[in-house]
Parts: sequence; C-alpha cells; structure tokens
Amino acid sequence: MELERIAAGHWRGTEEHQVGGWLLRAAEGFTGRANSALPLGDPGMPLDDALAAVTDWYRARGLPPMIQLPKPRDTEQQGQNLDHYLNERSWSLRPGPAFVMTSDLPLPGLRRDDVPSGVEVTAAEEPDDAWAAMYHYRGQDRLPRIARSVLTSAQHQSFISLRKDEELLAIVRLSIANSWAGITAVEVNKAHRRQGLGAAITAAACREAKSRGITSVFLQVESTNAPARALYEQLGFRYSHEYHYRVAPA
Repeated sequence: MELERIAAGHWRGTEEHQVGGWLLRAAEGFTGRANSALPLGDPGMPLDDALAAVTDWYRARGLPPMIQLPKPRDTEQQGQNLDHYLNERSWSLRPGPAFVMTSDLPLPGLRRDDVPSGVEVTAAEEPDDAWAAMYHYRGQDRLPRIARSVLTSAQHQSFISLRKDEELLAIVRLSIANSWAGITAVEVNKAHRRQGLGAAITAAACREAKSRGITSVFLQVESTNAPARALYEQLGFRYSHEYHYRVAPA
C-alpha cells in the first residue's frame, strides 16, 4: 500500500532493516509503528522463513516480534491472507487498531477563526521541554530518552504549539517526507479541553504544511476514538485504511 510506504518515512525506527519487500523497524520499544515489521511486497523467501527472520531480528534486540497489517477499506486479499496466516500461528492481536485518514490542503472544513483570539501559534524544529512534557504517548507520564530520536526521524518536522499568556494549551508534530505532511502527537491541555483546541492545533499544522508547498496530509486515529474521528471528519479528512498489529507468541 503506497500510503503506508509514505508514512514509513514520517515515523521511523532508529534501526531499520529490509527483508525483501518487508521493512523491519526498531526503536527500543517506543511506539508500535517504530517497532514493527511492515510487510509491503514479497519478502524474497518462503513465508515461514520470513517470519523466522522477523522473529530473530526483534528478539535479538529484546523486543517482541510484531507485524503491522494495513487493511484497506476495499478488501485487499494479500493483507487478509497474511493476517489469517499469522492468526493460525497464534500471533495475537495488539490492542488499539487505528484508522489512517487523509485530506487535500487546504482543509475543506477549515474556518478562518479556528485559532482562538489571543492564542499564539509557535513552531520549532525541535521539541522544547514544555512540548515534550505535554506529549503522553499511550498515557505514559514521561517519554523515554529514545523518543526524541523517533520524533525527529522524518526528513523535516515542526513541533507546533498553541500558547496563551505563556501557558501551553495544545501541541502537534508535523512531519514532511515523500511530498506528504503527517500529523502526529496531538495533545490538548486537560484544563482546556472541549474548547475547540483540537481543531485549532490541527488547523495550525495544516497551515504550516501548506506554507511549505505540501498539498496532501495524513493522520492516524485509534478506531475507538469516536470524538477525534468526528473532529477530523468535520475538518474534511477521509478514511484511507485501517491497520492493526500482530505479536508473535512468547
């Protein structure tokens, strides 16, 4: 799937290795995408041998062998076959399947007043301490040291914040690679939720991407996160595909 090839350049492992057409990624366990194999294409060997190669590579790094499985909304037989093959061999489902959504820029649902009055939009090439402190990947209180390497792994990235009177209200990471923009790490200050800041920070990221000449953007959202999905639909994002992970038996 071409969009997953594109996305692989936006959120990379600190180690990467090819097994034929499969991309293996590792980053000390920080995030699923950066610590899973992406099976796009022929691994260049029998499937059992490819799974053994994946398993050995991850276990040599102290990581659970894991494979990311994109599933287009219009069924793709190859992906289904691999998912069924892994299920038969007791590769378990990892919680948290997600949708990938896309839009052209500018966003169709963007309004001129998306950023509230008095709120300052800032952007930096590196995440400052306040930005990093607000980003809670899967509820983690503190990011591991490897996180900064993953966050800055794209060809270009911008760490965007909404601030008012020096208080940090919301953050997002905008990445640019392969002629696409990617939106990740969206967080809103708990004390300021339900005030339209999710839309505002997304709009700010898309404006930044548009200013750099980018015309296509993607993001991912957990399948069960209905409020976020509704927000992105309202802004004009469309569903591309869903993906989940399979983890090898211990």
